[in-house]
Amino acid sequence: MPSYSKRIAAAFATAVLFVGGAWVASQVKTDIPVATASSTGTQSDDGLVINMHGARNDTGKLIVMAFDQQESFDRMDIQRAASYVELPAKTTSQRVDFPDLNNAYYSVIAFHDENGDYQLNYDANGVPTEGYAVSGMNDLESDPVFYYSLIEPGRRVDLSLFYW
Repeated sequence: MPSYSKRIAAAFATAVLFVGGAWVASQVKTDIPVATASSTGTQSDDGLVINMHGARNDTGKLIVMAFDQQESFDRMDIQRAASYVELPAKTTSQRVDFPDLNNAYYSVIAFHDENGDYQLNYDANGVPTEGYAVSGMNDLESDPVFYYSLIEPGRRVDLSLFYW
């Protein structure tokens, strides 16, 4: 059985490792800048707040749609979206505010409409030719699922555009 002094030394070593590890973790920085100014002209921490990242160029528009129904989400139906924002594409991060969307969970789809046709375009193999992002989607291989994509209003959500 360890002596009393060994127990105290072990407790002290554990505390040092814990505090030192916390300090090291606090020094790690992410490279995703926070968009502090709203590109929609209405900055509000109420409702749905989306930080868009990763547009590959300034050509075209960024289309951001929030859905509260699975059928309109599955069809990417802009007409039936709970809300819709269109803004000029920028390579810098952009904040998109939906201050009126604060009473339900929403799924968000965004795409970089580089050619201005208001459609996410695909090549002959069905691969998107424009960047896109879906809330809750972590990889390019899976199809977006409405219920896995739901996000709660009142929290900032970072979405990065994927390009093939």
